[in-house]
Amino acid sequence: MESEGDPKTLPDALRRIRELEEQLDKAIFDAGNLRLQMDMFSVTDTLTGLRNMNGVITALERAAVRSRRSGEGFALMAVDIPALRQIQAEYGRPGFDDAIRHAGALISACLRRLDTVGRMDDEGFHVVLPMLDAAGVEPVVERMGGLLGRMPLDFEGNEITLKPAFTVILSNPHGTNDVQRLVRELATARDRQPTGGPLVIRSKAMVEEPHATE
Repeated sequence: MESEGDPKTLPDALRRIRELEEQLDKAIFDAGNLRLQMDMFSVTDTLTGLRNMNGVITALERAAVRSRRSGEGFALMAVDIPALRQIQAEYGRPGFDDAIRHAGALISACLRRLDTVGRMDDEGFHVVLPMLDAAGVEPVVERMGGLLGRMPLDFEGNEITLKPAFTVILSNPHGTNDVQRLVRELATARDRQPTGGPLVIRSKAMVEEPHATE
């Protein structure tokens, strides 16, 4: 039994097939676009637009794989900003949100295109620095500390400087550089007391011992 919409001629049938193909193409495109958006949300911090912890881990895994292949060094850095806690206590969540976005933008401005910065928690950020050794990290720290120091936030006439403290974990050229261990070591190193000196690096450590040779 024919329905009202059934094609009556061969040209009608071909036209209907093209319409169905176009609808299928659109459905496939929409599904792919939705998957892409979901993937982006899974690695993006909605407040700052930077990477979240999942995004940082993904970038760190890429750096570790590249290091195993080529032997080049890389670093994982924490940027802690204690003033964020003060801002939240005195100016509430809106003030904190402004401050975290401000800090994230300044940190991003100090990095190369191949670096990755992500929000770590309510006091700081993670930064993945591929293809850098200890000497290469120091200019990044100086540049970032200088920019954050020169760009204070103004709250009702009260300027608050987002003075950072840095914790740097260097990759081990002779180790496996396990990503989960790197993250754990960084978390532990953040709790250590500052070492002082011209840079505000609290800790700089090789996180794995070289493998023993027979």
